[in-house]
Amino acid sequence: MKKMYIILFFVIILLIIFAFCYYNTSIFGNNIIIKNENKIVDYVLNNINEYDAEIEVAVKSNKTTNIYKMKQNVSKNYSSIEVLSKGKINGLKIEMKDRNLKIQNTELKLDKIYENYEPLTNNTLFLNTFIKKFKESNSTTYMKENNIVFEVPNFGKLYVDMQTSKPIKLEIKDNTKKTNICINYISIEIK
Repeated sequence: MKKMYIILFFVIILLIIFAFCYYNTSIFGNNIIIKNENKIVDYVLNNINEYDAEIEVAVKSNKTTNIYKMKQNVSKNYSSIEVLSKGKINGLKIEMKDRNLKIQNTELKLDKIYENYEPLTNNTLFLNTFIKKFKESNSTTYMKENNIVFEVPNFGKLYVDMQTSKPIKLEIKDNTKKTNICINYISIEIK
């Protein structure tokens, strides 16, 4: 009789543990996961204003795909992108500081400065542009595997890792609504 009570006690404990784990890991209707998703969405939309990133950019054309490694730096009044890949545009660096655009090629030792230019962060290669378009349009978020996907219709998708709250991939569409630029974030440090 004592053995039966001990077995019943362990069965009840296991059921409680199972119910608790199921509640915490279930996606549909789970308030904990919905709260975490909302926190991550809020974090991405309001805190990724300044960052340093190493990225891999795949640009698709009609017949080929070109892949470039680049480095981005974005802060309040400064933004830059530098090509790290070997090839024709190796050493190309574009900087924007206080509405002055500087284009230089470190390989060829060429510099060109343009004054009173639109900020470089209006460039689709930057997270700031995507986040701005997300806020201004009829955008949606949803979960896919372990990522939250931010989607701007007819523009692109940003994939953010649920564990780290950091962007992992940005897909940009062209005028025909096909993805023609895919940016993979090798590393990103949000300031």
